[in-house]
Amino acid sequence: MISQNKRSFLKGSIALASALATVGSLGAQPANDWPTKPVTIVVGFTAGGPTDLVARILAEQLAAKFGQSFVIDNKAGAGGGVAAGLVKKAAPDGYTLMIGSSGTLAIAPNLQPNLTYDSIRDFTAIGLVASYPYFLVVPSSSSITTFDELLKQGRDPSSNLTYASAGNGAVNHLAGEWFKYETKIKAVHIPYRGDSAAVTDLVGGRVDFAFLAGAAALPQVKAGKMRILASASATPGRGGEGVLTLGEARLKGFAAEPWNGLMAPAGLPQPIVAKLNTAINEIMGRKDVVERLAAMEQYPLTGTPQQFTKHIKEQTERWGSVIKASDIKAE
Repeated sequence: MISQNKRSFLKGSIALASALATVGSLGAQPANDWPTKPVTIVVGFTAGGPTDLVARILAEQLAAKFGQSFVIDNKAGAGGGVAAGLVKKAAPDGYTLMIGSSGTLAIAPNLQPNLTYDSIRDFTAIGLVASYPYFLVVPSSSSITTFDELLKQGRDPSSNLTYASAGNGAVNHLAGEWFKYETKIKAVHIPYRGDSAAVTDLVGGRVDFAFLAGAAALPQVKAGKMRILASASATPGRGGEGVLTLGEARLKGFAAEPWNGLMAPAGLPQPIVAKLNTAINEIMGRKDVVERLAAMEQYPLTGTPQQFTKHIKEQTERWGSVIKASDIKAE
């Protein structure tokens, strides 16, 4: 027979096990039912830029899919670092997400010695979303009309070519340095505070060339103020019909393509990661979304969270090698 003490012990053990099971089921419930309230997507840049535009398309589509609001919260500053710092500290419950960028996640770790976040350790990579190639452009008033003419002039010992960028350490700055290294041309970097100022001086003929996103370059090209020499991509067809694709045709593997992906604070429950990743892949594969991105010269990306993490690591290594070879320092 079981003694009274043993009966009491068994009853207590059963009650404890039941309580733990209940707590466990309650803890799992939010992940299974997510989302049950509005979700915030933090964007580390101002409204209207490439990252913000992609975030808004994604937010709209996620809201339609899950039946909850996905609200964009622009927290510009420090090249996306302000947003990253905020999201890093948020609860990993799926209600605070971030559109990460190549500059924030892969370039800043190579340039900022006192960075307050780790791109891999402090975040959950959910999925890549979109990317866009830079265009190699010159003013329409330039005597340079082809890619080969740019190389010929840049390789001349008396070359005094200059190229513009959105600032020291910006992707188009690194693209310019990588381009110089691969082609062995001479060109002096002229940094600006953002693409708008760079576009103004390029159109005015005060600098010779630049790598610019389609959103910045194409309106000027259509207005007859700039000329496209090439697309800084390694993927065929990225850049439009008749446009030279550098990484495919001339500089094997050359790809200056900023990208964006959806992130969350570290520790996001796997069911939420899976839900969001599946949703992103579905959304980015839809014809209407592809067409909307194409109108902005952007291209959809898909894949698993693991592939996104690998992409961040590879991009960090790639841009790190460019930064080291060019001895680029943070401002």
